[in-house]
Amino acid sequence: MLLERIRNSLSQFTPAERRVAETILASPHATITWSISDAARICKVSEPSVIRFCRRLGFDGFPDFRIHFAQAMAVIGQDNGPQPEPNEDPFVETILTHFDRSIASIQELRMDLDVDRFRRAVDILVSAGRIDLYGFGGSGFLAAEAQHRMSYLGMHSVAYSDPTLQMVSATALTAKDAVLVLSFSGATSYLLGNIELARSTGARIVSICPTGSAVDQLSDVTIPLNAYRSTTEFNFLPTERVSMHVMVDVLMALVSIARQSHSA
Repeated sequence: MLLERIRNSLSQFTPAERRVAETILASPHATITWSISDAARICKVSEPSVIRFCRRLGFDGFPDFRIHFAQAMAVIGQDNGPQPEPNEDPFVETILTHFDRSIASIQELRMDLDVDRFRRAVDILVSAGRIDLYGFGGSGFLAAEAQHRMSYLGMHSVAYSDPTLQMVSATALTAKDAVLVLSFSGATSYLLGNIELARSTGARIVSICPTGSAVDQLSDVTIPLNAYRSTTEFNFLPTERVSMHVMVDVLMALVSIARQSHSA
């Protein structure tokens, strides 16, 4: 398995190659969408370093590595669980499809797990004097859910899903504050402008969004959410929402534990 080969080879890489390896291990599903320039920018290394990483693993270069990596990820996807048998009853088939897609999306989250990112995100949130939460649409509802949990923990927090209110809140932040950004696409234009405003005040940005997205690039810490997949079909499959909700659950549980430790 290629992911296992990369993990087992970490000690053999140069510092730059190791940075490439660790970034890929943190976000394997995003990797298959990268060009070599994307890989260099996201891993914060030079393109020759990306090429050397690929060649150390026995590939001709990044395109060759990406093809084999995509094939390996496809095999993992096939192994994620049994596919439901075709069912004549559309109700039964729809129920099973939703269950199976939701389970698969959580399994993908586990593959992208980076514990260090969670630790850094929790440190920022627990030490913040005030936390504003930004999201639009479906992620706006989840931002409100996260804010409700923060309020229950006694944390000073407000959730905003309106771009104008986000802009007003961003200008009132200070270097002691933080923003938690939730975004399925990581590319909403209004959101990007408001994050930049918040950054200009010195506030730190924690995001749950796709790796390599514009929101990711503006964040101090990003917890990868790579379940988002563009589609030409309109459907009600809940994979992105389930993935985001699980990430919010995990983050809030860790924040609660950290606050208890600090108060002990």
